Order: sequence, then structure tokens, then C-alpha cells
Amino acid sequence: MMTQRMNEQKRTELLEQVYQTSGTVGSSIPESVRIEDESVPLREFYFEVVDRDDLRKIERERIQDVVSYLRRQRLRLIRKIREREVDYETGQSLVPTIQSLDRAINAFESLDEPCFEEQVRQEKIESARELVDLMRKLGKL
Repeated sequence: MMTQRMNEQKRTELLEQVYQTSGTVGSSIPESVRIEDESVPLREFYFEVVDRDDLRKIERERIQDVVSYLRRQRLRLIRKIREREVDYETGQSLVPTIQSLDRAINAFESLDEPCFEEQVRQEKIESARELVDLMRKLGKL
């Protein structure tokens, strides 16, 4: 099978696919990644920490190490496409890999964000406090 050379149009097409905001929809977190000489079961690690309310400092540091590694890998793969280090077919095969890295990065970065229900609860509490403060200022309480 003959490989297609990477021209400017093909390169742009691949980069557009990489940067599509909907690109990670349907993507899954990679099963594992190699960080230095260690294989990290990425998906298992994510599901281990996702439901924890209180992550210990060492777990947070490990998450930051993993996210940092994923970002470097993502940039390395994008650079291969951007600088035409790969042919078009190889570039096409890199796009889903980049999108799965994006999915993993987004998932790990959202671990510190409260769940939607908690956000709504916090907003209701804050609104109630503001209302009480207003009523006090108006002399109604």
C-alpha cells in the first residue's frame, strides 16, 4: 500500500481534527501509558481516584505527574503532524491517539472540580447567604 505524502492541505486537515472540541467525544482514556521505565495503568488509576472525596497529597502529585506526561506526549504527537515528520496515513492514525490523550487530560484535570450536584448546592447556599445579607441591610431580619 502506497503512503500519501503530507501536503499542506492534508496537514491542516489532520490538525483541525486534533483541535476539534468534539474530538474527545466517544474517546476513552488509554488503558496504560509508559512513564519513564514504568507502565502506568492509566484507566485503572483514574477510576481508583475519581470517586474519592479527599485525595492525599501523594495522589495529587502522582496525578500531576501523569497529566504532565500526557501533555508532553500529546505535544510530541502533534509536532509530528505539524512538522510533517510522518506521512498522511500515519498522521491519520495519530489523531485518535491524540484525542484519547486529550480525554485523559480533561478527565484528570476535572478531578478537583466538584460534581455538578455539589456546584448547584454551593450556588444555592451562596444565594441564600446573599439574600440573608440583603434582608439584614434592609432591616427585615
